[in-house]
Amino acid sequence: MQNLRKLFAVLDRWKGSYLFAGSLLILAIFVQMLEPKMLQVAIDGVVLFKENQGQITKQDPVAAQIYAVLPSINSENLSWVLICIGSLLVVIASIKSLSLFAGKAIAASSTEKAAKSLRDKLFGHIQLLPLSHFSKVPSADMIQRCTGDITTVRTFIGEQIVEVIRFTAIFCSAFTLMYITFPLYAFICIAIVPLILITAAIFFQKESVVWQEHEKAQDKLTGIIQENLSGIRVVQAFAKEDYEIEKFVKQNIEKRKMGLKNVNLQALFWPFSDFLVNAQISVSILAGAYFVLNQQISLGEFVSFLTYSIMVTWPMRGIGRIVSQAGMAAVAMERIQQVLDAKEEDYTGKQLPQGKILGNIEFRNVSFQYTEDGPKILNDLSFSINTGENIAIMGAPGAGKSTIIALLARFYEPTTGEIFLDGTPLNQLDKSWLRKRLGIVEQKPFLFSTTVKNNIFYQKQSANEADLKAVADASTVSSFIQKLTKGYDTVVGEKGVTLSGGQKQRVALARTLLGEPDVLILDDSTSAIDTETEYKIQQALKQTMKDKTSLIIAHRLTSIQQADRIFILDKGTIIEQGTHTDLLLNEGFYKKIYDLQVAIEEDIEQEM
Repeated sequence: MQNLRKLFAVLDRWKGSYLFAGSLLILAIFVQMLEPKMLQVAIDGVVLFKENQGQITKQDPVAAQIYAVLPSINSENLSWVLICIGSLLVVIASIKSLSLFAGKAIAASSTEKAAKSLRDKLFGHIQLLPLSHFSKVPSADMIQRCTGDITTVRTFIGEQIVEVIRFTAIFCSAFTLMYITFPLYAFICIAIVPLILITAAIFFQKESVVWQEHEKAQDKLTGIIQENLSGIRVVQAFAKEDYEIEKFVKQNIEKRKMGLKNVNLQALFWPFSDFLVNAQISVSILAGAYFVLNQQISLGEFVSFLTYSIMVTWPMRGIGRIVSQAGMAAVAMERIQQVLDAKEEDYTGKQLPQGKILGNIEFRNVSFQYTEDGPKILNDLSFSINTGENIAIMGAPGAGKSTIIALLARFYEPTTGEIFLDGTPLNQLDKSWLRKRLGIVEQKPFLFSTTVKNNIFYQKQSANEADLKAVADASTVSSFIQKLTKGYDTVVGEKGVTLSGGQKQRVALARTLLGEPDVLILDDSTSAIDTETEYKIQQALKQTMKDKTSLIIAHRLTSIQQADRIFILDKGTIIEQGTHTDLLLNEGFYKKIYDLQVAIEEDIEQEM
């Protein structure tokens, strides 16, 4: 029930429009309710005029008002009266059609606006969630909630709410008109309706449970598709197409099982509801025939009652569809609300007084673990970096190198300890401002499915061609750009699939340099670049980052030999630090790696 309330809350500021649309629909139903009465008058007042020997029975106020509008009925003008009745029916049909059209048009317009608002709200909220949230929730699941679930909600509020208003108006109007004519027959005509509603309520509960399982299976299927498309190169490189197809088919079977459960529920509900509806109509016909034979109602009243009974009963069959859609929409709204309830990242804070980062960094007894019961990635880590220093960090996989960068950018907060930037506690700084002043290039950079130029301009849309040339030269993008079909206007495909690993790294470096960062952080970002090109980049960066602090994470010694200091990290702690020359004299981890890489290079030269 709570999810249904949230579902209606989606209407937000368009509730007034929905109320107006509902009023028009109610007006349409009200005039529609006059049609059976017109038929009643035509039968009793015209067709059976002679049989009644010119006497017209006026048993209810509505019929009496219709007789008052019509010309005085006599044996000479029966045809004219029928023409008048037909004309009134045309007027009623016109008012009904116009009201329905206007009401549905307003409701449809409001629905699209409400759906857009919800979609914008959901996507905007996702942008403000902390990075830790995305490590727990698969991206495919988020995509499904932003697309499929939004569509489910939009369909319900756009179509089924209108139907609820229409069904309610029909039921109330029809029952009222029957009741004022003959109360006993009115109750007989809706006797089975409560049973239909109870059946629909049971169906609603079961449908909600099944649909939740169906959506979970759909999330997993979407995840398989997304992962496969993202890693299609790997799939084809290892000739694992059959394996991927088998994995997809297996999950698709699970989704089919959930779909069949839903189909089986529908197969039980719809025939049973049809039986109840037809039973109600049969009861109405039998009771009406009895009342006519006993002269308790006229033939015209019997026809109008039967019409009202059908008007009331058949829409009740549609309750099943509404209930089914409501169940799906409630599940979808719950899934959307789970995202909206997720706590946004706190961006509040200040900027440094000078408006930029000077580059003095200090980690003071910092420990960190990603989960409360998880292992410590950093263990009482302390170090300081002076303004303008070029610092290299090296260590085995899992030593905590990338975690240092994540903490510095405030993607995560230290479990214990403090980090200072230019003497200010890092947790006091505005995250958005901080991240704009840090330039981070990752080992596996993400490129958008657009042109090379647009990818480089991503951070700074106001950049010009001169800016582009400067960063392209510094990152050596200019050395391969002419080989591409359309140069800088070449579309790189999803995640830069048309570029090599080294080319992607260079485009990502150009993108970062365009933002003119105060601190440059290279997280193994030249690992796919040849040694000669890497040397050219290093020389260019010396000029670009002159007097600015830079951090380099690398495994290749050629990337870090020129650093002012090198930190050797192991199990979240610095075990060695110094210049390249100092560390070679220590006979420690760095010396072993150096000797190993030199030996490999010598073996390669001998083989060549």
